Amino acid sequence: MNKFLKASLLSVILFITWQIAFSQTLIERIKSLPDIISVEKMEPNPFFKEALIIKVKQPLDHQHPALGSFAQRVVLSNLDFDRPVVFITEGYGGDYGANTKYLNELCPLLNANQLFAEHRFFGKSIPDSIDWKYLTVENAAADHHHLVTLFKLLYTKKWISTGISKGGETVLYHRALYPNDVEISVPYVAPLNFSTEEKRHDLFIRHKAGTASARRKIAHCQVELLKRKQQLMPLFDKYCTDKKYTFKASESTIYDYCILEFAFSFWQWGRSVKEIPETTAADPALFNYLIKICPPDYFDIESGKPTFPFFVQALKQLGYYGYNPEPFHGLMELTDTHDYIRKLFMPAKTELSYDPAMSLLVKEYLKKDAQKILLIYGGSDPWTASAADAKGNKKILRIIQPGGSHRTRIGTLPEYQRKKVMKTLEKWLE
Repeated sequence: MNKFLKASLLSVILFITWQIAFSQTLIERIKSLPDIISVEKMEPNPFFKEALIIKVKQPLDHQHPALGSFAQRVVLSNLDFDRPVVFITEGYGGDYGANTKYLNELCPLLNANQLFAEHRFFGKSIPDSIDWKYLTVENAAADHHHLVTLFKLLYTKKWISTGISKGGETVLYHRALYPNDVEISVPYVAPLNFSTEEKRHDLFIRHKAGTASARRKIAHCQVELLKRKQQLMPLFDKYCTDKKYTFKASESTIYDYCILEFAFSFWQWGRSVKEIPETTAADPALFNYLIKICPPDYFDIESGKPTFPFFVQALKQLGYYGYNPEPFHGLMELTDTHDYIRKLFMPAKTELSYDPAMSLLVKEYLKKDAQKILLIYGGSDPWTASAADAKGNKKILRIIQPGGSHRTRIGTLPEYQRKKVMKTLEKWLE
């Protein structure tokens, strides 16, 4: 057969293959991919044409696939195969991603498809038997690499990875380990910690968040809550009893931890200083405000089960923030918060050691090799204290919204910042 006939035959075969693929439904195309366990239709957000809940087979350990596997939940919202893909690497469970109402803000901005991935060992992406040694940054990044590799067989246009908070961290780890998987990354409010009890957050809360007068008012409220502890404890005890909360420390100790968490939570979620009760407020008003800002369910054993894997990761690789009881010396019976994650959130005799190697790897990657990464932070969000830093890398853009909280998004930015973000994204997508 001469070269012309061979080329013609190949063209016919490719045309027929394309016609068959084009005639397949979305479900049929997804089912044709490797490692697809199940595909289920769901009602799409009106922005998209179709949506599917997909279970994908992932190794427990990507370095040793023979050790077993689990099913990772993925939600695909299809707009068109000739459009980009916004790839959301959730850091926790993904129930909201399977909700018709969910629409990542980048999808309408970029006219893109949406692929949402629940994090391994959270939500419905849990193996039959959990061994925490397999819950690593490296394995999670390999999960996402596998998903990108699979779905790029269908979606061949540009990919944009994104995530919020821990999901933003997940974006950074994935990008540092697999830099060519996506063209652009947009991590929101993503910390990069180097210790299980970072001190930067406390310093930020006491010296940088909001205004000096706002910081003083919060501190005065905390002091008043401690001064009235004896008379407020019956209300606190009744609240915990009614809610059936159980803790790994006494309720008196948990009360003190709530006071320490108070300022962090206030700034993280962008509360209004105007709502803070005066120090002369009645006991019920002061107590109700404490519960509004920092309810004790954060420390409750049962309430914490869905997020328990996070604390495993925090102790192993991700790090977290520390508390500082010193400003309340003489008012607070809690004087030592060292190792509080292990004391308050972990089973007895938990042995996990922290390794900052992956955070350090990301730090170096951002300084030297990273490109087309848009970092977005809130100016009063305590997590900005440990924000990822490009260190002069002009191929990365970092935006900090003045006064912004952990809810900072492109849509919340002032117009001048939003224009800069959109101009940058448009340039990167060329």
